[in-house]
Amino acid sequence: MINIDNISKNYDRGRIAALRAVNFSVNEGEIFGLVGADGAGKTTLFRLLATLLLPDGGRASVGGFDVVRDYRRVRRIIGYMPGRFSLYPDLTVEENLRFFAAVFGVKAERNLPLVADIYEHLQPFRTRRADQLSGGMKQKLALCCALIHAPRLLLLDEPTTGIDPVSRRELWEMLRRLNEERGLTIVAGTPYREEVLCCRRAALLREGRLEAVGRPDEILPPERPIGRQRSIGRGNPVIVAEGLTKRFGDFTACDSIDLRVEAGEIFGFLGANGAGKTTAMRMLCGLSEPTEGRAFVAGFDVASQAEEVKRNIGYMSQKFALYDDLTIEENLKLFGAIYGMKASVVREKTEQTIARQRLERERKMPVGNLPIGLKQRLAFAVATFHDPKIVFLDEPTGGVDAETRHRFWELIGQAADRGITIFVTTHYMDEAERCDRVSIMVDGRIEALDTPSSLKEKHGAASMHDVFFAIVRKQNPGGRTLPQHPTP
Repeated sequence: MINIDNISKNYDRGRIAALRAVNFSVNEGEIFGLVGADGAGKTTLFRLLATLLLPDGGRASVGGFDVVRDYRRVRRIIGYMPGRFSLYPDLTVEENLRFFAAVFGVKAERNLPLVADIYEHLQPFRTRRADQLSGGMKQKLALCCALIHAPRLLLLDEPTTGIDPVSRRELWEMLRRLNEERGLTIVAGTPYREEVLCCRRAALLREGRLEAVGRPDEILPPERPIGRQRSIGRGNPVIVAEGLTKRFGDFTACDSIDLRVEAGEIFGFLGANGAGKTTAMRMLCGLSEPTEGRAFVAGFDVASQAEEVKRNIGYMSQKFALYDDLTIEENLKLFGAIYGMKASVVREKTEQTIARQRLERERKMPVGNLPIGLKQRLAFAVATFHDPKIVFLDEPTGGVDAETRHRFWELIGQAADRGITIFVTTHYMDEAERCDRVSIMVDGRIEALDTPSSLKEKHGAASMHDVFFAIVRKQNPGGRTLPQHPTP
């Protein structure tokens, strides 16, 4: 189905080599994985195969058609889901499907049976706008739109990044059925080890070069041990929530949350997409006022003392929020000033942070030129620059490779050892294993809260992945599909 022959691609007038003489093939009817760290060249390769980029060297064919000379024919036989959200947010589910069908000159109604088992999940919400769907539902709709013209090849660039484990498993079950029942060839890039293991074969890319091709168990490096859990003292809570509730009209996003997080604890805040995690975190950060109940963060009331809460916390989101055109050193000094720190303290903390994060060589480099791993370390350094009592991390490792995630969690452990409380949301269950305690939200309520080892023992599970799946499916077998609440 795919033949790649010495494909190369450069950016920035040849100064950046994204792909370097890559060679491999994908068989028809195969589920094939693309694996590699951020910046390895996976997205560039997907875009070349989708005829959105021209190669600088070598050639590639899809279904026997050259991706350059026969690009129109290639586009007729492929479905492509890019890494970024590919739907039209202001169109409904039904309107998105009709639009993508029209692009390929087919009738949505005629081809709907091709995606019937996927679309049945979306049918009750066909008049809902795409931006009002949960993360899992958005990906199911994107998959329907990519398949509506009956392609022979499906290209998926990290299709499950940012969605919860239950939705990920459902999506991969759908992909397996498409492969088995229709013989669809699937090429998927993914940072999740369990998804790579669903592939028949995979290719490992590193810095634009092909490192290996083979069975997933042959090319994947062994998983690193997660380490021992730390002993956390009790009786010194820095986050306390009592009956914390948030409603938006008739929709209850958070329903009577009770929570205590201890000083220096690494606390995992888990839940499916749409479970209410972001709403709860916004209230705890003083960004949204509770409808009912109360919460105290670092000793301050989140409703009446929101500004004091903000001064005592750090925050890092999945979206990189630093200034790309400033250097590492300039970003640190800028945020030190924003935090109201004295100039002498900012200078001292800047030197300490650069040394601790091992960024001496890159200190004068614009942040926009840094690889994703260094950007993450810098973002975390900024979030902890003013020595906050608590740091809130909202899916800080979403979509990054395993090695980068491992290094980032070393930083989290070091911060916790310095007495900083870490409150983190994640869809990676191996990261949940590293937390001192975790809670799992379902439909706005906390359904489980304990140490990972106790939760596994209680549910007779071998991993937190199995615990999460058991709790979410037991409490909400159909999956929550209500829209995300509007942001005030």
